[in-house]
Amino acid sequence: MFSAMKILHVAPLSWKNPNGVTEAVTNLALAQSQFPQVQVGLLVSSVDPGPVPQLPLPVLLRRDMVHLAGWSSIWECVRSWLFVPDLVVFHSTFVPFHAWLARELRRRFVPYIVCPHGGMTREALAHKAWKKRLGRRLFFDALVAGASAIQYLSQGEYERSGDWGRPVIIAGNGVWPPPEEKLATPGRRDTREFLFLGRLQIEIKGLDVLLEAAARCQRELRQSQTRVRIVGPGCAQSETYLRDEVARHSLGDIVRVEGPVRGDAKAQAYATADVFLHPSRTEGHPTSVLEALSYGVPVVVTVQTNVLHQVLAAGAGWAATHDPGDLARTLVRLARAAPQTLAAAGRAARQLALQHFTWPQAAQKTLSKYTQILRLARAA
Repeated sequence: MFSAMKILHVAPLSWKNPNGVTEAVTNLALAQSQFPQVQVGLLVSSVDPGPVPQLPLPVLLRRDMVHLAGWSSIWECVRSWLFVPDLVVFHSTFVPFHAWLARELRRRFVPYIVCPHGGMTREALAHKAWKKRLGRRLFFDALVAGASAIQYLSQGEYERSGDWGRPVIIAGNGVWPPPEEKLATPGRRDTREFLFLGRLQIEIKGLDVLLEAAARCQRELRQSQTRVRIVGPGCAQSETYLRDEVARHSLGDIVRVEGPVRGDAKAQAYATADVFLHPSRTEGHPTSVLEALSYGVPVVVTVQTNVLHQVLAAGAGWAATHDPGDLARTLVRLARAAPQTLAAAGRAARQLALQHFTWPQAAQKTLSKYTQILRLARAA
């Protein structure tokens, strides 16, 4: 179990440009706050997070503190507007604001954890590598060195992040499973719909591989009346690039690139999918994959999503690699699969999510890990 504690989550959340970190941190905080002995607050470190939703949590925005002079004033703001935390959890990587606040925490002997959400893997550090090398030298390595622990979302993320010289805890993300009447019915229709839903980061999410695979098997996809939906917020002109690639390969009749969806539209996207595609090159613990599982949608995932082994063991999906030819063969096999094959995998997907990937389960596990960290910090 865990002890009473006050937790402050600090994260660059954005409701203007939604991302996995925003969804994961918000829902984790909400789930943790449901335990009566736990007090949880959010400090939003992004400069322009957009319209902040009403949350049953105390929320402090960085933009409301711009008039303050000095980090001691900001600490007083946290103390008076929120509470004095027992533990601070910094989410994401390479945010200078986090490093500055961490210095103040160290000065006041307040322990903190770094949760990189996949941002410390070898693949992530190789993306815009020179900027990250500079960031490490200027502030990020010092932030990590002062942490009581690093929280990875999966064993795979930990293994691909290397040794940063700090204690490690592993606790992943979760979902709020939808009710039975909202579930997908894979394989029930004459047509097939394959869905990618997430941030449209071409290289990180493997969307270049997905489009190349679709181009290679476009004849078979048309014959089986299979369509591919790529849905999510753009990133650095990625939506334009994807649309151009769809046009270049003459895929407009079988591949649709769409903007972000929320609420009922997002639920409907999962509910109408027969298969969920996530050929990512690097992840922490992708919430979109967990959401798809919870809707009863079988998934095609790479080992880098860090859920592949559980998916295969449960019979809830299939493996993918970053070889376009290999992925194309998988797409064809699933486009031609018997309806009962997809239906059985969908039922297994739902059970996997219910048994292992709910937010209450994730909250309880993180709180138990936090208790261990606090005991060690107080004994030091």
